[in-house]
Amino acid sequence: MPGRAKRRVFTMKVSQELLKLLSPQTSSDDERLRIANNGPLDQPLDPSDRLTALFVLCYDKVAAVAEAAKKNFEACPARLVLQALAKKLDPLVIKKAVELHRDDEAVLIMAALNPGIDDDTLRLLAETGPEGLLEVLAEEKEMLIKRPFLAEAIKKNPLAGHTMGSEVDSAVSSPRTEAAVAGELEKKDESALTSPGAKADEQNIYKVVKALSKAQKIKYALCGNKAARELLVKDSNKTVSSAVLKNPGITDDEVLKVVMTKGTPDDILRHIARNKEWMKNYNIRLGIATNPKTPLTISIKMLDFLFEKDMAKLAKSKNIPSVLASSARKKLESKAKK
Repeated sequence: MPGRAKRRVFTMKVSQELLKLLSPQTSSDDERLRIANNGPLDQPLDPSDRLTALFVLCYDKVAAVAEAAKKNFEACPARLVLQALAKKLDPLVIKKAVELHRDDEAVLIMAALNPGIDDDTLRLLAETGPEGLLEVLAEEKEMLIKRPFLAEAIKKNPLAGHTMGSEVDSAVSSPRTEAAVAGELEKKDESALTSPGAKADEQNIYKVVKALSKAQKIKYALCGNKAARELLVKDSNKTVSSAVLKNPGITDDEVLKVVMTKGTPDDILRHIARNKEWMKNYNIRLGIATNPKTPLTISIKMLDFLFEKDMAKLAKSKNIPSVLASSARKKLESKAKK
């Protein structure tokens, strides 16, 4: 007979479909254990339901189920948590996700912008969160008006300067903001930015993105579809464009397109070069090495990982810094002597 887990009493809003899978009254111990172990189901759970299911099962009456759920909830990668936070979650699930990913700025931002977050968790994030999160909250004017405590919480954060405090005060005193209008447009056309198979035309998506606040842009940079990512990675604000690279859905082909674009900012190229998974892709490495905006320390280092034929092209290229071309020639000559 499986051991019994210590029960915790709390109130959560769970869909009827999910409740059937998680309730001991409607599912067997083996079925719940399969869910706790992220096992295959007839109807796979989307990331938000999966995270919610693991949280609920952490308090299952069967110890084996509770232990497995706790282990897998704590092991959830930031990628899955970001996907889950793209939808409204129960406050308790958000709070736990924040506790487990305190050092991940992207997760904290998505948690703060999630409509399900409770006041206490939001206050804690505002008072102790990183600078990037503060910048997002300070510009989320509609939220500042709806949650009056937020302005003071931001100003208590040691990373919030005098300028940010003034901006927050100004936002709170505004009766009607551009952010509120943008929020209405966002809710109306959200599918254009989130649905994988969205049929919205490019002009309409551009219109939606243009109307978003900085905070909303960051949200869709982190969780939006390919169309949203392609637009937001070109955003003039570095925080927005960099957030696209943390989007769980971004592909190698999209990253390659970014590194092959001559106008890509150096900070974006630095971020890509630091990602070990992307650096396994030879074409991305080559793109980093050949992009004229790549910092020389990075592009020169990248020469060690290129084929000789590509290095030979770089050695003759006039479209890259002369120092890089010279370094390529020296490496080729050194290899020839050996």
